[in-house]
Amino acid sequence: MAKPTEVRGLSSATPMPEAARAFLVARLADVQRHLGKLGTRLKPDDVHDARVATRRLRAALTMLGDRRRVREADRVVKDLQDALGAVRDLQVQLDGFGKLSDQAGPLERTALRHLRQALAGELLPRAEALKEAMPRWERRGVEVLGRLEALEPKGRLGGHRFRLTLIAGLERLEARVIGAQEDPSPTPMHQLRKMVKRFRYLLELLEPAMPGEIEEIQGHLIPLQESLGNLHDTDVRLAVVDAHGDVRSQGTDSLLQRLRGDRDRQAQEVLRALETWEEEAVALRAQVLLSASPLKREGGPRAADRE
Repeated sequence: MAKPTEVRGLSSATPMPEAARAFLVARLADVQRHLGKLGTRLKPDDVHDARVATRRLRAALTMLGDRRRVREADRVVKDLQDALGAVRDLQVQLDGFGKLSDQAGPLERTALRHLRQALAGELLPRAEALKEAMPRWERRGVEVLGRLEALEPKGRLGGHRFRLTLIAGLERLEARVIGAQEDPSPTPMHQLRKMVKRFRYLLELLEPAMPGEIEEIQGHLIPLQESLGNLHDTDVRLAVVDAHGDVRSQGTDSLLQRLRGDRDRQAQEVLRALETWEEEAVALRAQVLLSASPLKREGGPRAADRE
């Protein structure tokens, strides 16, 4: 995954309007740069990088608060993200089923060939939809983001207000962790995966204010995201086989058994990763580093954190 453009010159004392504009300019530039690489071939890595860039841009929009103009801009960025995701998701599955073919026997290979043909047929209209979405983005994206320049969010990058936003994200993440541990089925795990990604991109915004601490938290968060991603890919493959596979075929039955075995193993890996997250008390340390929760600030925010 391509790294975002580094935003230099920021610190915890940087006024939020200045920090927000700097991040928006950098994240928008990343989206434009990766879109420029797509061309007509829509190579998987380029689609992936562009999709991640849109996610990071949406995270940067949260620095401006919940305002009508911000929500409008977020919808426009999400439309582009969804078009990229529709293509990328199929590319991931085509690649995954191709790798399974390398290890499969004759019957499984026949089933996999049928599945990949079905997915390839779905990819073409999604690719066309993405090609139509990109000029729409060029017409509207820069325009709606330009309307945000006059917004003046309160506080400072490392101050109380923005830290509360991150704490709220952390608390939602912790609730998802508990839910996934109690029910490690596809839907709770997928919801947790999406929340981990959103929280990771939010943390990146605070990195100039406390680089060492954020690096430590990310060191635990990124492996968890990767484990959840592997599990999600297998869950999607199982759904694809259920939707497109010939249930009367021995190859399909064998493939389902293989994928279910992979799913059980990966789910255990995720559950262990969640236990590690708790054992290391990463969440607790994050709350402390991000000014902790309001309950722990018995006297309210310290004067140094008030904006």
